[in-house]
Amino acid sequence: MKAILLTFAVGCFAFAVHAQTGSEFPELTGETLSEEVLTIPTDTRGKYTLVGLASSEKAEEFLRGWYEPVYNKFIAKTGMFDDMFDVNVFFVPMFSGSKKIGKGKVMKSMKESKNTELFDHVLFYEGQLKTYQEALRMSKTDLPYIFLLDPDGNIAYSTSGYFNERKMDAIDDILIQ
Repeated sequence: MKAILLTFAVGCFAFAVHAQTGSEFPELTGETLSEEVLTIPTDTRGKYTLVGLASSEKAEEFLRGWYEPVYNKFIAKTGMFDDMFDVNVFFVPMFSGSKKIGKGKVMKSMKESKNTELFDHVLFYEGQLKTYQEALRMSKTDLPYIFLLDPDGNIAYSTSGYFNERKMDAIDDILIQ
């Protein structure tokens, strides 16, 4: 309960990102923990896709706060009405510059964990960040950015920062339209 309250309280300080809503999500290619190479949005067209991007260790730490609620709702579908959602989900740690060296170590560490249910949903990106920072207006490197893409690969909703129920409700509202 304390974790939920803390997440909610801190979530109030997150920044909303809405300027790019309606534009096409730039192609992002990465490798899942299952060793599958995927390109978003090309390989995810046809249904909604939720993408969480983290370009720093601090942002990745905050992105982990999205794992459980997103996993429960869209992957495990543990809620009463969650089975009505058919959504691709990808959490994307982004490695660039000198941090590229750490990608293999992080992947190995995550593979050694027992969280195999997330293997298909963690997509490791290695490359330039500037393209995404500019196109997606990711100005705060210490925050995760969350994007809901429509079935055509266009941004239907975007936000940044900590998870909170208000943000999940906004995603739900788009999905049930």
